[in-house]
Parts: sequence; C-alpha cells; structure tokens
Amino acid sequence: MTKYGVSPHAVAACSAATGGETSEADFDEALLREQYRSLARLGPYVHGAVILAALALFAGAAPTRSLLEGTFLPAALIAVSALRLKSWFKARAGVEHETLDAVRRKVRTASILGPTLTLAFVLVAAISTWQDGVVEFALALAAVWVVAAVCAVCLNMVGSEASVIVVAATAPIVIAFLARGAELTLCLAPLIAIAACFVIRILGENFRLFAEIVRSRFVIAQQQRAAEQARQAAMAIALTDDLTGLPNRRCFQSLLADKIRTAAGTGKPFALGLIDLDGFKPINDLHGHPAGDEILRQVANRLASAMDGRGSAARIGGDEFAILCDRVGARAEAIALGEEIQRMFATPFAAESLSVRLSCACGFALFPSSASEQDELVRQADAALYRAKASGRASTAELGARTAGAAAEKALPRTIAQIGVPFGPIADFATAAAAPDRLRA
Repeated sequence: MTKYGVSPHAVAACSAATGGETSEADFDEALLREQYRSLARLGPYVHGAVILAALALFAGAAPTRSLLEGTFLPAALIAVSALRLKSWFKARAGVEHETLDAVRRKVRTASILGPTLTLAFVLVAAISTWQDGVVEFALALAAVWVVAAVCAVCLNMVGSEASVIVVAATAPIVIAFLARGAELTLCLAPLIAIAACFVIRILGENFRLFAEIVRSRFVIAQQQRAAEQARQAAMAIALTDDLTGLPNRRCFQSLLADKIRTAAGTGKPFALGLIDLDGFKPINDLHGHPAGDEILRQVANRLASAMDGRGSAARIGGDEFAILCDRVGARAEAIALGEEIQRMFATPFAAESLSVRLSCACGFALFPSSASEQDELVRQADAALYRAKASGRASTAELGARTAGAAAEKALPRTIAQIGVPFGPIADFATAAAAPDRLRA
C-alpha cells in the first residue's frame, strides 16, 4: 500500500499512462479538493443528524436532570453544530473558487472538529443518562454510537480522521458500559467494540476506493490536457511558418475564408495584399541562407507590426508574403497602404555585418469591390502583383493600367548594399478586370 491506500501497481500504471509525469504533489492537491467538495456536500447532513440527536437527548434528559446536564451541555452541542451547518451551506456556493490554502485549512478544521464533537456528544449523553435505568442508559448510548458511526461513514473521504471519529465515540461508551457494571452493559461493551472494528475496516476500504477514483480522474484529466496540448502543438506546426512564426499559406487561406464570411455578414470591407521581395535571391547566393533567414524574419516582424490591431500577415512562399487589412475599401486607401509598406522597407535590414536595403512589389485586391469570392480575390491580387513586378518601377494602378509613382520612386532606396541594383520598389493595386469603371467611380 502507498499513501492514501492506493496500490503500487495502480500508481505505476498511472505514471506510465502519463509518461511518468504524474506528480504526487498535484495528486495530493486534487485529492484535497475532492475531499473538500465531499465535505461541502455531506457536511450539512452530518451536522443536521447531530442536531436532531442532541435535540432528542435534550428532550429526554432535561426534565429529570440538572440545568448543566439537561440543558447547557446539549444546548452548547446544538449551537456548535448549527454554526458548522451554516458554514458548510455557505461553503457550497464557492466550493470551486476556494484557494488551495483555504481548502487545506477547512479540511484540517473539519478533521479536528469531527472527533472533538463526537467525543463531546458521547460524554454529554453518558453524563445526562447516567442516573437512568440500565436499559434507558444502554439504549441512549447505543443510539449515540450509531449516530457517530453513520457520521463517520459519511465523512470517510477525510481518511483516517473518520476512523478517529469512530474511536472517539466507541472508547467512552465502552468505558461507560464497563463502569456501569450491569449485565446488559457488560455484554454490550464488547459488541460495540467489535462493531467499531468492522466500521473502521469499512471506512479504510471506502477511502481506498475513493482515492483510487480520484487518482483515475486525475490521470484522465492529465491525459486530456496532454492530448489537447499535443493537438494545439500539431496545429501550430501545421499552420505556422517555422522560420518567421507567421501563419503559413494553409493558415492564411483559412484566415481569408473566415475574413470573407465575416465581412459578408457585417458589410465591412478589407484589402488582400500580396507582397514579393525584390533582390532577395542574391542575399542567399552571396551571403548564405542564415543571413537570408534573418532578413526574412525582420521582414515578417515589420509586416506583423504594421498589421497589429488592424489585420494579419502571413508568409506564403520563400520571399512572398500576404496581408489582410481591415477597413480598406477604396482605391485611395489601398494606395496609402502600399505607400506605408514601401516606407516600411526604407529602413535597412541588418544581418550580422550585412546592411541590406530591399524593395518590394505589392498587389492589392479589395473585398467586395474587386471580388467577393476567395479564389477570384486572390487571382485579382496576384494579377496586380504580376503587373507591378512587370512595370519595373514603383507604381499604383488598377489591373490593366499603370500610373507612375515617381514620388515613391524617389523616396525609396533602390540598391542592396554589397549586392547590386535590383528593380525599384513597386506597389500595384488591382480591382476586378471586368468592372474598371466601378473602381474609377
């Protein structure tokens, strides 16, 4: 047997089931909280039974006994039990929100008060009925013992303390029976002692089963948490670009589909942007992939910061990125977004000792003015991106037409340090090819 009466093979099986990660401290906490829940459920019934038994004792002893024996002692017992009854009713409302320290304190208090109240109850009963006839005396103490045993069975989840309750009830009664010296009480004394042994054995078995159930539930909960964490980790791996930490192409397609469904319901427009880096390949060729990877991470960080609070960014290819930007529904707003991205690339990127200035080509499509279907929206943005890359210079245009953005060209650097001269920074804006007049409006 191990702590809490759980068999060794059960502990080993539980540990194996959770990869050896089952913590005894965590189990102790789970067991303690379950004990508290059980006490909150059964505590009122236990104290209710004690109050009824004390009232019966009070009614039978008060007329013939002194004020102390017949009134004060039973009344004190009833008062204490009533306070505990009220306390447990109040505890029921917040049983799931108690801190661990509060739970431990209340369970410890119950473990001490249980045997103490039982001993007091038995002594009050013995004192109050000592002068009665042998039969009345024996029946009264036997009834008190039965009440104490029932309460102990109800409190079996507190472990050895329940057995202490039985001992606290049995020892004074056996002593009182032997002290009375009557034939009836002398016969009842060993019977009560034997019955107490059986009850203690039952309490131990019940608690062992209780602890086994708690451990099983604890292990199942751990397995469920581990499975959920594994599922979330697998989803993160499947939907996240491992280099930049941004959503990958698969995740971006899901984000775009969700965005379209939401925008279709709310009527709020958004912009889909595709971004392709210019002159990135020479970085990998001349300075190695570690330098290129660092540049890509910095590009991802800048895009993510630019979209923070108003959309999302994703890496959908080697040097290709995509963005979703809320509340962009007009051509002028898309142009402003493209210029913002161009300004973002104006600051050099640093990789080890290398300082790199990159440019990019951008293509935009608007929902719902460019397209309302996912595939068509992506096609429009991709066509705009192609148009921008083909123009060879910074531009903002609708699909099929181009106007030079000379100011943007002058504002943005067009060289890569130590690499050469790529195309200038480019931005392109696309709308539905079939409805250019609608965009111009």
